[in-house]
Amino acid sequence: MSARSRYESNYIIVKFVIFLCLLLFCATSQATTPFTVTDASGTQVVFATPPQRIISLAPNLTELAYAAGLGNHMVAVTAYSDYPQQAKQLPQVGDAFRLDWERLVALKPDLVLAWGSSFSSRDRATFEKLKLKVLVLEPRRLDDIPKVLRLLGRVASIEPVAEAAAHTFVQQLDTLRRQYAGRTKVRAYFQIAAAPLLTVNDAHIISDVLRLCGAQNVFAAVPLLTPAISNEALVKENPQVMLAVAATHGQEEEAKKIWRGLPLIAARQGHTAFIHPDLISRSTPRILLGAKRICEQIESARH
Repeated sequence: MSARSRYESNYIIVKFVIFLCLLLFCATSQATTPFTVTDASGTQVVFATPPQRIISLAPNLTELAYAAGLGNHMVAVTAYSDYPQQAKQLPQVGDAFRLDWERLVALKPDLVLAWGSSFSSRDRATFEKLKLKVLVLEPRRLDDIPKVLRLLGRVASIEPVAEAAAHTFVQQLDTLRRQYAGRTKVRAYFQIAAAPLLTVNDAHIISDVLRLCGAQNVFAAVPLLTPAISNEALVKENPQVMLAVAATHGQEEEAKKIWRGLPLIAARQGHTAFIHPDLISRSTPRILLGAKRICEQIESARH
């Protein structure tokens, strides 16, 4: 080999080594450069490195974490975190009312996902005392769900996986919006509990689902997120369609029994439907399954 050939060969090798070093440097810099996100509580949370041990404090957050691709990093959940199937195998650290702090701390999480509506100031103070990082999430609108998926993807440094899940959700949501756009408004009542009667106001994501289907929530203007209402108030609103969550046949019958006792309810003429709570009460990608069922029932009421 001539001197010139050896020089060119060595030059190519050096360039290749420099290129690999630059790639390694960029990857390392990206993984270790601290960044800050603002969570649903308005708190700024700083991440120096992607979290590797994550605990979810609500079933819907568990679903969101898995949907965003964080399944391999989940080390614990709370009660009723039953989807996806892998979540059932994780240890539990309490429920919506009480946390097992000793077990939670022993699992050494570097991130805890908390649901805004059930995350008290006392809980936050305890987490701060224990020096545990918390990210508060609470999608209140359908459009918030892909935003949360992307946020989780950024936090865990798995943006492509989370973006794919977010993109799929947005496509399905847009399909429903186009399908029911411009429809005649239908007055709807949505019941989340039968005794006492509990419904939702306009700030609840279920109300956003009703709006997606071209329906008007008859209790949208009530101040509380999940207000208790009287039989008289329901009769006065006289909804055209009545919807309720029900996980069992017994729960359906309980709701029907109450509705049959109400006079002058137009929706009693067959315009009633029941949706499994997991498909409408959880702010996760699966909510579109519940939305399709609701939209179909409301479309039926139009005719």
